[in-house]
Amino acid sequence: MALLEELIARIRDEDLRRDIEREVGDLKGKVSWGLVFERHLPESTRLLRAPIKPGTVVWERRSAKPRRFRVLSVEGSNLSVVAEDKGTTAPEDAPTVTVTRDEVLVEKDFADPVFPVLTSIGSIRNGPPDRPSHAVIQSENYHAIEALLTAYEGQADCLYLDPPYNTGDKDWSYNNDYVDPNDAWRSSKWLSFMERRLRLAQRLLKPDGVLVVTIDENEVHHLGMLLEQVFPGALIQMVTIAINPSGTAGDGFSRVEEHAYFIFFGGARPNLTFEDFFGPEDKTRAEWWESLLRRGSGWTRSARPNLCYPILVDADGHIAGAGEPFTDEDESDRPTHQDGYELAWPLRTDGKLGIWRVDANRLRMMFPLGYAVTTKRDPRRATWSVRYLLDGAVQAIERGDIEIQGHGPHGEVVLADKGRGKVVPKTMWHRARHTAGATGGTNLLTALLGRAGAFSYPKSVYAVRDTLDAAIGDRKNALIIDFFAGSGTTLHSTLLLNARDLGDRRCVLVTNNELNYQVAARLNREGHFRGDDAFEARGVFEAATKPRVTAAITGLRPDGQPVDGVDLEGREHAEGFPENVEFFQLDYLDPVAVELGMHFEDLHPLMWLAAGGIGERTAIDQTARFAVLAGSPYVVLFDPSGMQGLLQALADRPDVTHVFIVADSDRSFASLASSLASYTVVQLYRRYLETLRSATS
Repeated sequence: MALLEELIARIRDEDLRRDIEREVGDLKGKVSWGLVFERHLPESTRLLRAPIKPGTVVWERRSAKPRRFRVLSVEGSNLSVVAEDKGTTAPEDAPTVTVTRDEVLVEKDFADPVFPVLTSIGSIRNGPPDRPSHAVIQSENYHAIEALLTAYEGQADCLYLDPPYNTGDKDWSYNNDYVDPNDAWRSSKWLSFMERRLRLAQRLLKPDGVLVVTIDENEVHHLGMLLEQVFPGALIQMVTIAINPSGTAGDGFSRVEEHAYFIFFGGARPNLTFEDFFGPEDKTRAEWWESLLRRGSGWTRSARPNLCYPILVDADGHIAGAGEPFTDEDESDRPTHQDGYELAWPLRTDGKLGIWRVDANRLRMMFPLGYAVTTKRDPRRATWSVRYLLDGAVQAIERGDIEIQGHGPHGEVVLADKGRGKVVPKTMWHRARHTAGATGGTNLLTALLGRAGAFSYPKSVYAVRDTLDAAIGDRKNALIIDFFAGSGTTLHSTLLLNARDLGDRRCVLVTNNELNYQVAARLNREGHFRGDDAFEARGVFEAATKPRVTAAITGLRPDGQPVDGVDLEGREHAEGFPENVEFFQLDYLDPVAVELGMHFEDLHPLMWLAAGGIGERTAIDQTARFAVLAGSPYVVLFDPSGMQGLLQALADRPDVTHVFIVADSDRSFASLASSLASYTVVQLYRRYLETLRSATS
């Protein structure tokens, strides 16, 4: 353009020069410059569960080559439909067919407004009742992002995305068709697919949030240009990570790496970490917290009898003291209580007594300072998980390198590193633990599930943990969202970060239940189609994500056996984590019914997540004027006449953070909200409807 403008400036005829300048100016306003690609609109998806009314487009479900229909009328579960090609209208005399609701999939164009909600399909409560829950959602991700906006708009600290890499190996689909290397629009479709989600997902991030997108060489340069185009004011850096040091065979050089783009918004910058991930590994940079239980097959009670003693735990789950070493031969005779306190023993996963890492006298000095704490009770083994502050951290406190800022929910000291001993990560990472097929990747997933082959090429949990650490490791209460979740590595990585510093980070995963195209084709030939139990059981959510997250938190494989092995810090996988998680599927509402206030319970999970996902979600009596939930930090006002009673109830609930108000009138809502200035106040159902309508505008 600069050369063109120079040539225009050389035109001597003033009127001609002005006319050409005007036309070029119009052209510049209409044409995209920089990364140019065909925006394939509309993008659509086919849904198992969505409202159907006259005019809805549906597809045959149980067919490898499904026909497309338009619905003419609906009578109960029966649909009167007419066959129709895309882009055409069926003639008036076209024959009609009657199909049932469960025989079709509903087509939804992403440009059309939809009203998605979350339906619980199970939960795990392995942590304290007041610990925030993680969420795992089975859904295609575009509509899931729209739903999450109603709960989390502007609240996410980090989006971690591992999208399809567009390798040409049919690793993703566009408009329900797998994209293969012969598709001339392959890169264009991929860029359109990514841009649409990136623009929408940015609304989830805090002003100082961090977006991480991983990619390989197939689209790395296109992605970099797209990120610069979509986020022109952000700091963007690319990190190269060696994930396969042995190399990948193929044409040209042997590839060992993939890439991670870090996009820092506002004042966000890379977090200081214990190592730079490139230079020699500095073994002196220890983590702060470690399990008090000594691990390893050789550390039985006979090895160090003085380290096999009971820890006294009070009714609040805090350490109250230490008893004398156990000396009897019969371990089953060990006491379970002493002086009114429950006893925690160093119990191994094989059921035998082991040893603690420190003796009883040292523990008695540590726990009053918050240097040793219980984190959860394990009812299966009838003992407690105990963690303690490592010597390096204690010495750093004594030197003044680390300062104590207070105490956390378990009574643990909250530490702040002054910067000494931490470094800025480099842009080239080379660590053996980042290898995808090694300890933290394929092998770990196999151990968690008790079988191989459930998911191809899972990332190393340590590569993702270090990525999150570099992005938001200093934010112990961070909200992390991954809507290309795959086998669930991001949530598992969040568990590792929380275990390291006793953080309360929350992770939200979204993944569909897609199958490898070859497996799907084989199941179709056998008569199994999407929506059938035999088909759905092989999908990524059912076969990998949900069982992997369950096994990581509980320490038990799907077959009920303890997970074998230890992590790189020596922590047994069978120990699990003191965390909670709820599993959801995405469903869809009729917007008219929402406006009439007929779907409170459908919106309830989104309200619960918006308020932190704390406590168990209980049914609410909608005929009452207001509802205050025990154990959850939110309340609901159904009737303005209940405002005074609600304010009185709030006086006894200092933990409440969110108030949801059912109000038809904006004026009425504003009046009620003015008395609740110290709370996050949300108008139902207006906020839900407006957020979703804005997502498609």
